[in-house]
Amino acid sequence: MSFTLADCRVAVVGLGLIGASLCADLTRLKVCREVRGVSRSSSTVARGIAEGIIDQGTTSLQTGVQGVDIVILASPVRIAIGQLERIAGHLKEGAIVADVGSTSVEVVKAMERMPTHVQPIATHPMAGKETSGFDSAERGLFDNATWILTPLERTSSRTVDVFRELVEAVGAHPLMMEPHKHDRVVAAISHVPFLLSSALVGSVVRAGEQDPEVWECAAGGFRDTSRVAASEAGMFIDILMTNRENVHHQLDRFIEGIRELRSMLVERREDELVARLSSNRDARLAWYAAWMERNRPEI
Repeated sequence: MSFTLADCRVAVVGLGLIGASLCADLTRLKVCREVRGVSRSSSTVARGIAEGIIDQGTTSLQTGVQGVDIVILASPVRIAIGQLERIAGHLKEGAIVADVGSTSVEVVKAMERMPTHVQPIATHPMAGKETSGFDSAERGLFDNATWILTPLERTSSRTVDVFRELVEAVGAHPLMMEPHKHDRVVAAISHVPFLLSSALVGSVVRAGEQDPEVWECAAGGFRDTSRVAASEAGMFIDILMTNRENVHHQLDRFIEGIRELRSMLVERREDELVARLSSNRDARLAWYAAWMERNRPEI
């Protein structure tokens, strides 16, 4: 395969939020030789070409990956796992195959079964929105985002270097992580928060059955804590089903914390409650300060 990203033909399979946003950045920044889009929808392909998001496109998975240097699967996790098998016999010698899914362990297992002439690497950009689809795509979505790279044992250093170059080209920061740790981490900061946000909305729905005015009173606090509940359920089902054990463990950890807070409240243990809330507040402020520092624009 080509040694530099500039010489590479890149095919992105799936032109939803992540896939189309990635294509938009790759074409805008002109960091590779060609950007090819693959979508089940011919109208999406046509729009991608017309809007300059992709150089060319197709609705055929096998045709889309033929002859390219890098294939990036931007489909829901379980669909991407199935696509790995379907494209295996259509890839050129040394082609890099990556995903951008939210779980890694199951993806890595599927990648291990790919032909030896293919170079697989699991990846996960920590960027997104609660809306999905081609219309939600935006240029600059990955600016200052962490992009996790999970190479396999067979993945060459050259493959890692090329994909790291791609990640940095779209403004993200690569972070190496092994698959089991990745899935534990994202369960804590992404998958469980979605469930908590959804449960919060459900509790307010039930409150609204008695007091409909709750919806008129809901403001910034409810808006911010319920935002990710607007994410597409079908997409998250794939994520949850491929990370069940870690999500289960993290839910148990959260439930234990909620029970402790409830006990402090019911038993009027004000000093303990203040201490716990303050400790959590300090942790959040420290994280946000560090996040702002990492995302400070360069002068």
